[in-house]
Amino acid sequence: MKTLLQRLLAAALVPLAAAAGAAEPRLNQIQVIGTHNSYSQPADPRVFQVMSPRLQPMLDAMIQRMPEDMRRKMEDEHPNPLAANLEGALEYRFPSLDTQLRAGLRSLELDLNVDHDGGRFLAPLSYRLLRAGGEKDLAPLHTDALREPGLKVLHMADVDFRSSCPTFRICLRQLREWSDDNPGHTPVFILLEPKFSNLAAALPDATQVAPFDARAFDEMEAALGEIIGRERLIVPDQVRGGHATLEAGALAGNWPTLSQARGKFVFLMIVPGLNMAAFAPYLEGHPSLEGRLAFVQGEPGMPHAAFLMIDNAITQASRIPELVRKGYLVRSRADIDTGEARKNDVRRRDAALASGAQIISTDYPFAPNIFGNAYEVKPFAESWRANPVNGK
Repeated sequence: MKTLLQRLLAAALVPLAAAAGAAEPRLNQIQVIGTHNSYSQPADPRVFQVMSPRLQPMLDAMIQRMPEDMRRKMEDEHPNPLAANLEGALEYRFPSLDTQLRAGLRSLELDLNVDHDGGRFLAPLSYRLLRAGGEKDLAPLHTDALREPGLKVLHMADVDFRSSCPTFRICLRQLREWSDDNPGHTPVFILLEPKFSNLAAALPDATQVAPFDARAFDEMEAALGEIIGRERLIVPDQVRGGHATLEAGALAGNWPTLSQARGKFVFLMIVPGLNMAAFAPYLEGHPSLEGRLAFVQGEPGMPHAAFLMIDNAITQASRIPELVRKGYLVRSRADIDTGEARKNDVRRRDAALASGAQIISTDYPFAPNIFGNAYEVKPFAESWRANPVNGK
């Protein structure tokens, strides 16, 4: 914990540093390193013994039934063969959110699951099957937190459900406490992915994943305002300013400066499958996210489009820099489904860094990694760097 004197000195130095520097970059003119599924804790290996035989045929059949255009898009976003291997694609692990932030990472990702009444994720199907077979001492869960009503943070019900901060409110409190201890910190981008996938259609005994409804979006907004606080958020209205749409504000370069964004968070919602209909409760009446606290992934031409997701920086090597130059905020991935880290293949990492995507997500920010090689996507020395495409 920092002393009060240290906090005051840190806060005082921020404007002095900005004043001393030349042409200060804006939020879309920097680049940061972050993690994907940042809360993830290793699954008990026995989970895959009972779940892979049930799920792998279903996943394989789903891929075979996909329309050609959807399959091509999926293969672009998941280019490594391990994408279809449930256990192999999940071989990553992270320390606490606080530890990641202290290491200089400036983007984290949280998956949000609806649990209005509490207890929905207390008894995963895999654990029920294993216990019925006599297995004991399974990897522990935060059972008290899982009993509480409210959004839960986990990747995949019944399979990949262990989390370092099992509720959204716990995660937010950890972020706020770190921020309190580090006044004037560089801005932190938090990606939020509402979960919609449901195994219960194929596996009757699986956990029923509830739809992310208007109540869930309202709960998310309320938690952001209450725990993080509006004063520590960069919100869409700030970027839209006096422009007709949020997209127009972003393309006009109306992002806050780095000094204006210090000590603050930017919450960015991922739209799985770009299914905008699922986000109607959040966008209806707010086409440019007027009054909202989080940005929402979009596509060029959408009124709310300030934040885009382009995961494959190799196949999209020319598109990402073009969008960055226009003024969009882009997230890309340095490694996907563990493939690059297994082979110590840095091509995607280097392409992502060179692309100008402002947020580069990785599963391996530290070396040596769990595969015992040197592959890593190291946080920048100052936690950010000037953007290689549009930075000053």
